Amino acid sequence: MTRQKQSQNKFRNIIRNDRMDIAYSMITAFVVMLFCTRSSFLYAFNNWDDANSYFSMGKAIMNGMVPYRDLFDQKGMLLYVLYGIGYLISRRSFTGIFIIEVLMAGMTALAMLKTEQLYIRRTSSWLLTFPVLAAVCASRAFWWGGSAEEMMLPFLSWGLFLQIRYFKESYPQPAGYRMVLIGGLLAGCVANIKFNSLGFFFAWMAMIFLADLLVKKVRRAFVSCVVFLGGMGIATLPWLIYFALHHAVKEWLYVYLYLNAFLYSEKLPLLQRLYRMCKTIYFHFDYNTTWFVIMILGGLWYLIRKGKWIEKLNLLCLGAFLTLGIFIGGVNLPYYVLPLGCFAVLGVIPAGELLEWMTEKIKMRSPAGRRKCTVLIAGMLVSVLLTTGIICRNSQNLSFMKYRKADLWQYRFAEIVDNSGVKDPTLLNMGCFDAGLYTVTGIVPTCYYYQTQTIHLSNVETTQYNAMWQGVTDFI
Repeated sequence: MTRQKQSQNKFRNIIRNDRMDIAYSMITAFVVMLFCTRSSFLYAFNNWDDANSYFSMGKAIMNGMVPYRDLFDQKGMLLYVLYGIGYLISRRSFTGIFIIEVLMAGMTALAMLKTEQLYIRRTSSWLLTFPVLAAVCASRAFWWGGSAEEMMLPFLSWGLFLQIRYFKESYPQPAGYRMVLIGGLLAGCVANIKFNSLGFFFAWMAMIFLADLLVKKVRRAFVSCVVFLGGMGIATLPWLIYFALHHAVKEWLYVYLYLNAFLYSEKLPLLQRLYRMCKTIYFHFDYNTTWFVIMILGGLWYLIRKGKWIEKLNLLCLGAFLTLGIFIGGVNLPYYVLPLGCFAVLGVIPAGELLEWMTEKIKMRSPAGRRKCTVLIAGMLVSVLLTTGIICRNSQNLSFMKYRKADLWQYRFAEIVDNSGVKDPTLLNMGCFDAGLYTVTGIVPTCYYYQTQTIHLSNVETTQYNAMWQGVTDFI
């Protein structure tokens, strides 16, 4: 066989394996999301106020309104556009959001597969990705499904894969500009969802910069920084153009950047801030024990295994800066810790190595082909049973499956609106975050403060009460 023919066959095998990995990742994501998110069609409704708030913003965008200028909320445009796409698929339910969640979880699962395959065989990675994805998505940090943190997971997971692969396989060769550009794109996507997780990519680029300096590629180190920022710029450019066309750049920067940076976090002394951060992490460990234990064991394995010292430093920096970025603001909410779930993949790699070692040691009298098939079937059965146990034990959403639409007050309210005879009804949600009424009624918000806000602004209640007394909405 000629060298060209061998190269073509190798390329075909890579493409075929990638297609199989993609298919497996999407199937895995679908099964896990089916039970772990209330956006799934197994649940009557996703009644989480945050998810409904994002749905309302996405719906408003698709109906011609401009975020931050016409409606107030403080998450990033990419999150709203993802929800807007979900709204176009299903306008009064979370079916479209469920599809988005499956796609995002599939991307996360694929990144996990590729990370595992740097150390273990494809078969082992298939068996282990199912339970580790379930451990993250069935945790308390996942909450009810559809969080901004959930949507960031695939970008963080792919960033982790790229960095681990580079230091494992390529260093001390300089990182390619293509990889650095992709890293910048991933960082830009995170920045336009919720920028408190950007600490991960700060460490990501800092390690690339350090790696170039260590091999005395000073000029390349600075050029890589420019390329990385260029990737972030490419990911942000569509939103800059959008707000420029709508004359709302000032509102975008003020609400999303300024208010989040200076008003959302608590003002605390540094030592008290660090103490609260450590205390918060402990509570998250207590609430998300399964994947925290997997993540910690994986991190310890990575640090003590044979490898380059810079690989270990890289992992420590990525984890430390991601944690610092999330918790240094002093805000403690259950789902804030979910981005750290991207590191859980490291915990199953030593399990895969152990599994492969045990498989090699087992001596069977049956033919090799039958032995391989038997081990694979047994492994798949254990993987499915383990995943089922993780979901049943950890997911706080399964008990909500017993409810039907008729049991939920949101749908009773929607029935009142639908039967009122009011043409093109309007609505104002007062006294709480978005309760889901905009979603089930299909109403597009019209009041700037369409819900109560987590940021303490003096004019929120004034605006809402003025709207009520002036009768500018049909329903409250």
